Amino acid sequence: MICLTGDVHQRSYRGTDTPFSSYTEVELANKYAEIAGRYGIRVTLFLTGKACLEEPKGVKAIAQMPHCEIGGHTFAAFRDPWSRIYRKISRTPWGKESHQRRDIAKTIASIQSVTGKRISTWRNHSYIQSVETPRLLASAGISWVTDEVNPTKGSWEPLFHDLQSLPINIQPDHEHLLHGKYQVGKAKPTQLLGRVSIGEWVKQVKGEVQSIVDAGGIATILAHPLCMEVADGMVGFEDLCRFFQPFPNCWVSDVDAERGT
Repeated sequence: MICLTGDVHQRSYRGTDTPFSSYTEVELANKYAEIAGRYGIRVTLFLTGKACLEEPKGVKAIAQMPHCEIGGHTFAAFRDPWSRIYRKISRTPWGKESHQRRDIAKTIASIQSVTGKRISTWRNHSYIQSVETPRLLASAGISWVTDEVNPTKGSWEPLFHDLQSLPINIQPDHEHLLHGKYQVGKAKPTQLLGRVSIGEWVKQVKGEVQSIVDAGGIATILAHPLCMEVADGMVGFEDLCRFFQPFPNCWVSDVDAERGT
């Protein structure tokens, strides 16, 4: 089983890859989703609430694609004033429980106001959780979270009451790709350790996916629309979608249903 996912931030986010593309992440998410759709691949895209408010037309286009599922990715990827303050004070942007609860609720409401759909899946920006996160997500009606990066886990597992965790078990793109500012001559050698070209990453992902599928597991991939564009204009991403085509695939929200558990 293949589960393809991506993260999408707001136009005003201005992340490390932003200067290397003339398109917004929402615009690229539409391109990404169209490519996946050509190969019959379902996609779960985790959007910040602010992305929905800043580019509602683009987000609506994604939500209307029958093979796309939208999940939450915090309200502003911690680019809000309170998250900045808490990070300075306590080294975590979540700070007080009340701040995290409001952020989750605001994200859910923002996505629903634009798409008309109530989300059930979630991934925190940068995978950042606190001890309260599972309980707060469950109480907000979220059923699935995919924050853990763990190549040793081949399937989902219960996390808290009705909340399940689906680990990312294929090497994520942003942390492993030579792209954007992470290139020889643009970054310190120590920042490039373990990073590979888009061609090598695609090859490695194919091998990891095949191994997990052969073992009867769920291969969960994180490939950001922006990273895929900056790396090579999504050529490698389309190669992956072509490779994924023969395998059964699912959204994060229906992993257990697809496996008949």
